[in-house]
Amino acid sequence: MQKKQIHTFVLPNGLRVMLLPDKGEVSYCGLFMGVGTRDELVGEHGYAHLTEHMLFKATQRRTAAQIINRLEAVGGELNAYTTKEETVVYALSLRRDMARAIELVADVCLNVRFLPDNLSKETEVVMDEIDSYLDSPADSIVDDFEDAIFSGYTIGRNILGTKQSLENVTVDSLQAFYDRTYTPDSQLLFLMGDVSLQQAEKWAYRYFSGHTGVRNYTREVPFNYHPCTLQVTKNTSQAHCLLGGRAIDAYSPMRYASALLNNILGGNGANSRLNMALRERHALVYQVESQVVSYSDTGVWSIYLGTDHADLKRALRLVRIELDKMCQKPLTDKQLDAAKRQMLAQLIIASENKEAWILNTAKQYFLYGKLADYAQIEQKINAITAQQLMQVAEQYFAPNNLSQLVFK
Repeated sequence: MQKKQIHTFVLPNGLRVMLLPDKGEVSYCGLFMGVGTRDELVGEHGYAHLTEHMLFKATQRRTAAQIINRLEAVGGELNAYTTKEETVVYALSLRRDMARAIELVADVCLNVRFLPDNLSKETEVVMDEIDSYLDSPADSIVDDFEDAIFSGYTIGRNILGTKQSLENVTVDSLQAFYDRTYTPDSQLLFLMGDVSLQQAEKWAYRYFSGHTGVRNYTREVPFNYHPCTLQVTKNTSQAHCLLGGRAIDAYSPMRYASALLNNILGGNGANSRLNMALRERHALVYQVESQVVSYSDTGVWSIYLGTDHADLKRALRLVRIELDKMCQKPLTDKQLDAAKRQMLAQLIIASENKEAWILNTAKQYFLYGKLADYAQIEQKINAITAQQLMQVAEQYFAPNNLSQLVFK
């Protein structure tokens, strides 16, 4: 995980640009846009995700087939995803085709055409996606849980929308959503490849400087929270359970301690406390994991597990024991050092995946306007104390923060 040089500049229209020079054969470029589910108005549920689909259907100069073949024909890829707070369109190509890739990203993002026939077809595609999603309780329970703890706020709604919310979508209503949210002042163009700053500037000005608009709304901050315990009958073969509550936001000074706490409790490692307690020692679950998601002004932490219906109470009792330990018993110096070493090693290994790394790096720069190199991250993680971990644990695992959702 080497320190990488970074060049940044801002176009007159407010769009930020980040260049990471890299000598590899593969180049990456994309547009990181601060547009997600929480930016939808009443009656627009699912519009952010549907708009992402429509970007690939037609532009002012290309059909869907031409969009697909533009990079695929030279072995490249064009991808996209939507979350609660962001939409990202990005391309991978050989370095010799980077100009082709960046022009295509600009075309699909800035010159989209919402045609009635395409909209009708793509709405049906998304509705099929909704059916598939509902068939997977391990996935749908996550969104239902966030909907419960962010009740009344758009950030709690699932990304796909519902069939009911998408039935009345029109070209005009989707265009209105696009015009309101896809503004250059809430976007970041990122590039990583064997390209000079001068060339990156030429591409940015040529393809992106004509994009205009200013975001004229602010997101609603989800203040109110009332913990709840819910049970939904799904007639599933297993009981699926999500336990959790509100967490810190992405700008909190405790975010590194929050990440380390989660890694110890139920993160990526098979040696997490929850996995060892519920799976290895008691064989109650096939899967148990925890996660923390930090949004720009709030967050959510959760524990997911699936178990036999008859074992649910016992499994939850074991979870509660592990949570109490994190609140009441500080880690020893040896345990804390081991947890830090594990997390730092995971970061280095993850950085070897360049695609995931550049997407994460773009998000970091989008949020903070700067990048922390590995040495800075290591310093912050090594500075975490056992008392700080207990402080975060006491906040997250407090009875007045805990909500629970069970699919049975």
